Amino acid sequence: MNKLLLEIQQLPGLKKSVHQDYPEALNRTFEWVSREIANFVPRPPSISTSLVNWINGYLGWRIKDLYSPDKDAPISLDAPIAVDAGETTRLELLPDFTLSGLDGAIEIAQKETTQRIGLQLELYIEQDPEGKLKNSYPGSYAECNCQFLSMRRVLKDPPDRFQDLATELKVNYTTLNSHWKRKCVLSLQEIARALGYEQESQP
Repeated sequence: MNKLLLEIQQLPGLKKSVHQDYPEALNRTFEWVSREIANFVPRPPSISTSLVNWINGYLGWRIKDLYSPDKDAPISLDAPIAVDAGETTRLELLPDFTLSGLDGAIEIAQKETTQRIGLQLELYIEQDPEGKLKNSYPGSYAECNCQFLSMRRVLKDPPDRFQDLATELKVNYTTLNSHWKRKCVLSLQEIARALGYEQESQP
């Protein structure tokens, strides 16, 4: 495992950050890789590319955590901060959990409490402790499960297109899209509500 982690650090395309605590985010990511490497599934076009994409899906969130303000401190979401030798705002760093077709979905950038729920939802998707997401798939297409689709559509930045996912999984586009809307989105709504998310009522 140590040899693998050393090799991973040399892979091109691994997310970087100028934040002083970036090594901490990298260490947390390597700890996660050590625990989850058995769940890594190589995808085209190459093992190294799919490995980098898989790791970046987690590392990207750990980097965002570095710029997350203390929960008790007042924040300005529009305040510019330096990231990767450029400037962006905290609002742009907040995870985007707005899902197409998910009515009144989780708008993390709006409230700090919603942000925390969004991060909890992220962890739930990654760990899927009850197997609710992984065990939900259309027909015999086990790889086309809600956990995998959520990782690629919700946690990945930018999210993969449905057409690309259908091609990769060798699943009919309509089948994949329908499963996402009818099963996965509803499951994510249910999980978010269980974590404490309440959709604001319309005036």
